Amino acid sequence: MIKPAIDKPVRRKAVLTPYAVLWSMLGTLGLGYLGVAIFEPQWLGDLTPSHADSQRAATEAAVTQLTADVANLKSSVANIQTDVVGVKSEIAAQAQQTQMLGTQLTALDDKVRLAQTPVASNTATPENPAQPANAVVASTDTDLPSDADGAEQPLPATKIINAKPEKSQIITGSVEKRHAKPKASAANFGAPEVKPVRKPIGIELASAASLNGLRLNWLQLSTEHGNRLKRLKARYTSNGNPANPNFNLIVGPVRTKAEAIKLCRDLQAEAVSCRVGDFTGNAL
Repeated sequence: MIKPAIDKPVRRKAVLTPYAVLWSMLGTLGLGYLGVAIFEPQWLGDLTPSHADSQRAATEAAVTQLTADVANLKSSVANIQTDVVGVKSEIAAQAQQTQMLGTQLTALDDKVRLAQTPVASNTATPENPAQPANAVVASTDTDLPSDADGAEQPLPATKIINAKPEKSQIITGSVEKRHAKPKASAANFGAPEVKPVRKPIGIELASAASLNGLRLNWLQLSTEHGNRLKRLKARYTSNGNPANPNFNLIVGPVRTKAEAIKLCRDLQAEAVSCRVGDFTGNAL
């Protein structure tokens, strides 16, 4: 015999479980955040003040660092300007001193050139024939001796220089008349010998389009090669025109040509252009 089934009561599940409550809260918070982001976005900035403060602090630090770098740059530029002014003043003083020394050297060279020029003394010319060595010039003094009373004494007899002797009154047959030697004439003297004055030797080191550039070249060369050029003076010559000026640096004087050639070879070995020539031109 089968027992009839007994109806069991069905248990209903609870609606408000902890999980449902948690997910409901999370969904509410999410919807609230989206609503604030859409309708009131400025509230989000107020809700996250730490990020804005950190960004502002970083910006201020960058501005401070940039200001310090600009100040250092200005200080470096000021130091460079001071150095440039000092270099310019030194170059001007060096140029003035070099010009003074060049002027003195030019004057000394002129004196030496005049001293080396031979002076034609006792040279016979057709207008001024040479006088014999034993010729006596008659005195032309106007101071005459006087006696104790102040009266002038009579003038002595005038003696003619190089005159023919008067004929003697004594006639002798044993003395023969000698022929007088011919007098020296201007034709017996040759033309005066003039020796050419030797020009001082110099070396050409550089060229530039202006005198200031040439002075800078000389300052650099005298600084780098002072052991070879410290005793030499600087001059300049010009071989250009107003449209295309060109100035050459000449230093010297060098005592001999062999010494100048050796100096040029030593400078050329150190990559300096050099050429031997005359020490001419104006003081640099």
